[in-house]
Amino acid sequence: MPLIFKIGYNVIPLQDVILPTPSSKVLKYLIQSGRLLPSLKDLITSRDKYKPIFISHLGFNQRRIFQTNGNLKSITKGSRLSSIIAFSTQSNVLPEVADESIFETVYGKFHIMIESIEIVEVEKLKEEVEKHMNDNIRVRFVSPTLLSSKVLLPPSLSERYKKIDAGYSTLPSVGLIVAYAYNVYCNLIGKKEVEVRAFKFGILSNALSRIIGYDLHPVTVAIGEDSKGNLRKARGVMGWIEFDIPDKRLKRRVLKYLLTSSYLGIGRSRGIGFGEIRLEFRKIEEKEGKYTSSDFKG
Repeated sequence: MPLIFKIGYNVIPLQDVILPTPSSKVLKYLIQSGRLLPSLKDLITSRDKYKPIFISHLGFNQRRIFQTNGNLKSITKGSRLSSIIAFSTQSNVLPEVADESIFETVYGKFHIMIESIEIVEVEKLKEEVEKHMNDNIRVRFVSPTLLSSKVLLPPSLSERYKKIDAGYSTLPSVGLIVAYAYNVYCNLIGKKEVEVRAFKFGILSNALSRIIGYDLHPVTVAIGEDSKGNLRKARGVMGWIEFDIPDKRLKRRVLKYLLTSSYLGIGRSRGIGFGEIRLEFRKIEEKEGKYTSSDFKG
């Protein structure tokens, strides 16, 4: 089974800067130029839509920075920003991990320091799954998440409606979330031709899930520029949805897929920071059917 690497960074501008759109381009630029984790360059340029890499937007005061209204985001010198790079690769990346460095980029000069490193054995996610079999699952969308409902089309109809632009779901179902997470997981372990199973898992998760609550809202976000320099926008979703799956066998699988996506994200454009999720769990007292007094944890 593969490993997932998750590296947390502090990113400090050494001058006043205007961040690119999206702000994840700062670290992506350093990878592409071979100055930060150069072994990931081929992974960055891969056209595989479920490739095992996630580069978060830069964050400030525990919130991700992204552009919604066309206004550029300016950051003052010395501000402490945060970012995450999560990935899976067969390359030996550990020698490339430097504690801190100063980088000149096209976006300004930055002091970048490692804040944390986590290495996860995918096989051992099973242990985490068992811890939460009696919990409700809350999926929190930390950054705008781009989920196409066409993922839930029967594979026999996918080609027929391929050119229909239905946009992205701003009220995603449990099944849509699970189908995307399943695709990310299968790509990670090298499993191919999974469209039929992803469809089935999505339908089953919709049919067998119990929605406990949600607080979801749409957000229009800039995702970059086209070849003419015009701003490209998409409408995604943020907030959270909480649910349970009473069928234990299905719940084990769903937890495994979602735990993987809590590192690698879900949806479109994960490689530039969209689709960052956090899992939170809450126990239920079975006899009384009430929540315990413990806070959410993730």
